[in-house]
Amino acid sequence: MKMVLLLLTVWVAASQGQIATPTTPAKFAKRDVASGAGANSASVNAKPVSTESTARITSHYSFGESRQWKSTDGRSLVGKMIAFEDAVIEVKRPTAAEARAAAMSAPAPKPPEKFTLVREGKIRLLVNDKPYEVALERLSKDDRSFVNQVEDAVNRK
Repeated sequence: MKMVLLLLTVWVAASQGQIATPTTPAKFAKRDVASGAGANSASVNAKPVSTESTARITSHYSFGESRQWKSTDGRSLVGKMIAFEDAVIEVKRPTAAEARAAAMSAPAPKPPEKFTLVREGKIRLLVNDKPYEVALERLSKDDRSFVNQVEDAVNRK
């Protein structure tokens, strides 16, 4: 019986600790920082909000058409092999529409002297307009030989 009373007491105490939300919205009224009682005041230094918009266009250097890549475990995906270097155009203008228009009409950036196709045992594939890094060891033997052929051709130029 003492155990039941103890459990009942603990349950009642736990239920009393719940937070009740007030039914009147006036309890949530906002006031200014400086409107408090007393001589204390506070000020907030906000950063100025930038009114400029930035448009960024990223282009990838691809090598060949889209093809089906197969992994060693039998999975496959369709994508283009791209270089690790990207061409990026970034333009700032007062409005987003102006920034986009200026970025679209900007001259293309100069391509790099040498492209990197394999980095740290990985290649980059452009799949559904998103770049992904794939380990060479996960690719099939035919795909690895294709990567080596393309890399040799790029290095010869």
